[in-house]
Amino acid sequence: MNQIKPLHVQIGALLALALAAPTAALAYGERDAIRDCERRLRSDYQISDLRDATAERLQDRLHHYKVQGLAKVDGEKYPWTCEIVNRRVAAIQYQGRRSSQGGGGTPEVVPRRSGEIEVRMPSGCTALYDRDGQLINRGSSCSHSDRRRAADAADSYFREQGRDHGRGRYEGGGAPPQLIAGSNGEAEVVFKNDCVVYYDRRGRRTNVSPKCQGSQVTKADQALRAYRREQGL
Repeated sequence: MNQIKPLHVQIGALLALALAAPTAALAYGERDAIRDCERRLRSDYQISDLRDATAERLQDRLHHYKVQGLAKVDGEKYPWTCEIVNRRVAAIQYQGRRSSQGGGGTPEVVPRRSGEIEVRMPSGCTALYDRDGQLINRGSSCSHSDRRRAADAADSYFREQGRDHGRGRYEGGGAPPQLIAGSNGEAEVVFKNDCVVYYDRRGRRTNVSPKCQGSQVTKADQALRAYRREQGL
């Protein structure tokens, strides 16, 4: 009997470990699923401002969670979804913008044989300019900050190439706004606080962004009138 007793002790210890194992496995919960999904989003998409995340445990298999939340990028919120299977990120979906401050923060200017240039922003925004520096078009995802920085990058490129000649940009004294004229005749006057005043091809004001103050709208009108005089419009 003295030789059997140690065997019973060993079996009891093994049973105790076996019973404890499922408890340890269940320690993974909704907060862990949210943490893993947000970590993956920050790594894959360079997004830092994640909020309002929720997780739902699905009962079809062990440790299966559906996670969703919002990413705030340049003042706008975009939804994301994520799926966790067995404590691992199995799928993640995000179709919003990336921060214009991410990806190194430097616009890329890509010249074309035709003389046009494409400005690619780290956020995914792109803007196309003709050989005279006039804006042809830009992506719908471009923020006001993207637009201003793309125009600055185009200006810098054309100055370096010695082609800085009347590209629809007005510069006055003090802290001037930027006037960006498109090839379709429409124009925007952009201020550093992301105030934007929009004009149609006839020079009529069509819209004003919420950040604009009355004095900025007046300056924008003056800038557009000065530009149109220079162009003989």
